[in-house]
Amino acid sequence: MKRILTLLLTVGLLLGAGANVGAIDFKIKGQWLMGFVAGEDNLVAKNGKNIADSEDTFGASQRLQLQMDAVASENLSGTVFIEIGKTQWGKAVAGALGADGTNAIKLKDAYIDWRLPDTDLQFRMGIQYLALPNKAGGSGVFDADVAGITTSYKFNDNVELTAIWMRPFNDNYANAKANRSNYLDNMDLFALTLPLKFEGIETTPWVMYGMRGKNTGKFAAYQTDSLGDGLPSYTFGPYPGTIPKREISDGTSVQDIDRTGKAYGGMFWAGLPLAVTALEPFNIELDINYGHVESMGRYNAKKWKGAKDYDKKRSNTQREGWLAKALIEYKVEWGTPGIFGWYGSGDDDNPKNGSE
Repeated sequence: MKRILTLLLTVGLLLGAGANVGAIDFKIKGQWLMGFVAGEDNLVAKNGKNIADSEDTFGASQRLQLQMDAVASENLSGTVFIEIGKTQWGKAVAGALGADGTNAIKLKDAYIDWRLPDTDLQFRMGIQYLALPNKAGGSGVFDADVAGITTSYKFNDNVELTAIWMRPFNDNYANAKANRSNYLDNMDLFALTLPLKFEGIETTPWVMYGMRGKNTGKFAAYQTDSLGDGLPSYTFGPYPGTIPKREISDGTSVQDIDRTGKAYGGMFWAGLPLAVTALEPFNIELDINYGHVESMGRYNAKKWKGAKDYDKKRSNTQREGWLAKALIEYKVEWGTPGIFGWYGSGDDDNPKNGSE
């Protein structure tokens, strides 16, 4: 099956390149960013006998972003986007005396764009930046760099259709007790968006389904929030600090959520962003989102009774909720003042029914 898929992708790239491929045109662009900050984050020097103010009053840092595009034809191109930094001046990670940092270069994006010749069918394959359709303040569901494939087709000036497959996690699980490394540890997301543009109004209804293996979150970077984007241990967990049990080298495990008999758990999101520009000088934006994450195990919620004493309550890892955002702006000569508001479905005090 893998050979068949590889062959299909190769044929697709050949079609995208076209018959008359000339020299590849390389284009490089980027930016250097320098930042300097001064301030006090705590005006109290001591809290009793403990020092309260432990931060520097001045800091300097820099970041370099470079993007290289390799254009073979109007139907085929490749892009690599790297980032060096943020480098904090003086810090022993590329910023201290002598520099020569070995871990400051980051690969942000690396993808291929190709289009089926003489059509409006386009593909983007690789590590790319993706944000689900949104209005009124950005996406509350997904906005990050991720590996995947995006396919889009433009029917006319008013209607497009985009299909997305993303793989945020895979092959990170290392089981110390049994020979099952990389077993059931993938997360896959599938999305459809339908951009609709008409005079004075725009909307892009979308849906996304996801599946995550029961071992998806069982690796250190996931559980210690050291990933480059997002906080999956918070967003997919029922409450901050609850993480799946993960076996470590000595055969023991770290907290918190019990094992589950399910191989995969389902996830679902939907959204309806809407922008109305027909009422100029008013601009009105609305964005409604819904999400549901299937329960993957149970855990003991802690109800603290004191500094060291607590009761345990058996609890559910299901997550579900609504988010609505709204923005109203009014254009005047000197600027665009506006009012922004949002509402979330919130949570209750019963962890047995999951997190809302």
